[in-house]
Amino acid sequence: MQLAPGRLDLHTHTTYSDGSLSVEQLVKEAQAQGLSGIAVTDHDTLAHSQEIRALSRQTGFPILAGVEVSTRNPATGRNVHVLGYNLVSTPDESTPVEKVCLYTRTERAANTLWIAWQVMVSGYSYKGRTITVDDVIAAAGPSATIYKQHIMEALSGLSKRDPDYDRIFRELLSSKHGRYHRSPKYPDTMEAIRAIRESGGVPVLAHPGQMDSWSAVPDMVDAGLMGIEAYHHAHTPDHIRMAHELAAQYGLFVTGGSDYHGRFGVPTHVGQYGISVEEAGEPVARLYEREATL
Repeated sequence: MQLAPGRLDLHTHTTYSDGSLSVEQLVKEAQAQGLSGIAVTDHDTLAHSQEIRALSRQTGFPILAGVEVSTRNPATGRNVHVLGYNLVSTPDESTPVEKVCLYTRTERAANTLWIAWQVMVSGYSYKGRTITVDDVIAAAGPSATIYKQHIMEALSGLSKRDPDYDRIFRELLSSKHGRYHRSPKYPDTMEAIRAIRESGGVPVLAHPGQMDSWSAVPDMVDAGLMGIEAYHHAHTPDHIRMAHELAAQYGLFVTGGSDYHGRFGVPTHVGQYGISVEEAGEPVARLYEREATL
C-alpha cells in the first residue's frame, strides 16, 4: 500500500489493551487528523491483527498491525518496551512472540486483579464510588488482559488528563508511591527481541528516553533490534538527538509515535506525535509494503 506524503503515528493503543478507543474508532480519528498511516501496537497481544488488516484493506488506509512487548532487562532491572511489526497471529498463539505475550498477559491479569482486590477491601472510594473486582473486569471489556487503567476506569471514570486521576493514581497505583502497587514479572528483553525476529517480525525499541533504556541498546542490537523510536510525547530534544545518534551508530531506522491511549493517556489526539513519511523513509515504507501481504 502506497504511503501518501504526510505524517505517520507508529505507536497507538486500543481497547484490546489499555486504550479507550476501538480499532475502528482509532482509524476514523487518524483519518480525521489527516495522517498518512498508523500502527496499532497494543500491549502483548496480536489477537486482533487480522481485524486490523481487514479494516486497512476495506478503508484503503495504511495500518500496521503491531504489538508492544513488555520486558525487563535483568542487567539493569529496568522495564523495556519493544515494538514489533509485520507479525502474524495464530489460533493457538504458537509463534515465539505470541508465547512471550501470553506469559505476560497472564502475569499482568493476576497482578492487576490482586491490586483491584486490595483497593476493594480497603473500602477506598472516589466521590462515594467504590469498586469490586467484577467492576474492574467489566471495565476491561475486550482487552486481552487487565490493566491499572481499568481499575481507574471502574473507580473514577476519569480521563488521565484530569488532575483527580493523577492524584488517585499516585496514591494507589503508582510504581513509586502507590499504596497497592505491585509489578508483574516480565520476560527478558533480549529473549523478547529474539522472539520477534524468530517470528518473522521487526523489533523497534520504544520510548528509550521515557524508560531510560539507552544503556541496553548495544545488547539489544546484538539480539536483533532493528529500529528505535525517536519521537514520543515523553521525549525531550536531547532524547530525540540521542536516539538519532544511536540509530546512526548501530544502523537502526528511526520511528515516532504518540503512544496514544485515547482518554487513558497523555496525548490529546492520535498523531499528536509521530514522524513524517519522508523522514521515516524506505525502512518504514517496506513495513507497510510487507503488511499488505500478510
